[in-house]
Amino acid sequence: MSWDLKKRNWSGIFMTISTAIFAFVSIVSVFISVITWQTQREAARPYFTFKESPSIHLTHELSFEFKFNNVGNHPATNLSSKTIVFDESLLEEPILVDDYTVVNDIPRDTTTSLLLSIKSVDFLQTDIKPQFLIIHLSYTDPITRKIYIQTIYTKWPGVIAQKPQHLIHVEASEKQKILTYLKSHHLLKPKN
Repeated sequence: MSWDLKKRNWSGIFMTISTAIFAFVSIVSVFISVITWQTQREAARPYFTFKESPSIHLTHELSFEFKFNNVGNHPATNLSSKTIVFDESLLEEPILVDDYTVVNDIPRDTTTSLLLSIKSVDFLQTDIKPQFLIIHLSYTDPITRKIYIQTIYTKWPGVIAQKPQHLIHVEASEKQKILTYLKSHHLLKPKN
């Protein structure tokens, strides 16, 4: 009888350990599944890129046209932009601060345009000095209800010999100077 009791105790212990291991493996599997699901949702988020090089026209005004394409799987809603144009020297006030909001949703593989015009007679001269052009985008993923912020840093070499130059990307070494300028001119929103 004591042998039978010992056998039952060992089988009970074995069953308890097996159940604990099974529970642990189940918890790890659920954790991995949740992390994978969250990663897939984040990878499907809306995200904007330039569809083509921005066009620049100089007539009686200076105009830039940016075409953004949503390359994410999810649509974007409540797209708003704040565009800031300022001299490369970082010593002058911004030439342009433009806010723009798109009413419609922007589905996957859909293009939306951003048009900017500068009409200042003081600014429009035969040659125009290099400018930084910063575009701060904010939009919502309607599926996850998450708000995304995307900032695009570009540099415009200006007008040389009456010919508008093409936009280029800002060098990494210039980014901190730009952020300091934006903060000192109260053009950055404080982070929550």
